[in-house]
Amino acid sequence: MPLLTEIYWLIILSIVVASIAWTVTQEEIFREPREYCADRSQNCENILQRKFFYVFTCEYCFSHWVTLLILII
Repeated sequence: MPLLTEIYWLIILSIVVASIAWTVTQEEIFREPREYCADRSQNCENILQRKFFYVFTCEYCFSHWVTLLILII
């Protein structure tokens, strides 16, 4: 695959990942689930549960999982 084509696909992938991560972690449409996850990430006793719910409130953390999912697809 030519280098220019690879760069093109990396840019497209980054735009898609950023759009999905921003929408889930910042936009009003996901406010209720995000507030629930934020509450659970602060009030769970188990550290694994806290980290799991924190992922849905952090754009940076969530983008890694979105990237993994898109690469698998």
